[in-house]
Amino acid sequence: MRVSLSPEFGLPKDLLIHKEQSGQKFSEQLNAAAKTHLKYQMDLEFNAINEIGQRLCKKMLLKDLKEYRQRIAEFLKICISQGFSFKENYFQTRYGRSKVLSMIKIVNQKLIDLAQELLSENRDSLKVMALVDEISGLLLDIYA
Repeated sequence: MRVSLSPEFGLPKDLLIHKEQSGQKFSEQLNAAAKTHLKYQMDLEFNAINEIGQRLCKKMLLKDLKEYRQRIAEFLKICISQGFSFKENYFQTRYGRSKVLSMIKIVNQKLIDLAQELLSENRDSLKVMALVDEISGLLLDIYA
């Protein structure tokens, strides 16, 4: 009895060598796999940050703020070390001077604002939610 199995039998589709990829060098394939893994890792980290941010909006606990800040710090370290865009935006002020705003400094300032809001006696949940959303948007700008 003869059994004919396709060469793809039992292998995940990510590991299969396609005809259009067979001409690539090993280093190019390794770089592509590393980029895919990094993107997956960054997606997981970004989703975890968003979940902690939602929990922070609901409960407004300092331990959640601490975890939120630590996760964002790790996310930014990975972004910078892996060569994601450290964006500097150049703006013209109304007086004609150029102003440089780095996204990481803005994220840091928003985290400080968030901590001050949570530590204040008059906590405003809408302001906390707005700051968390703004920080998520800034992180998305850095990541994308």
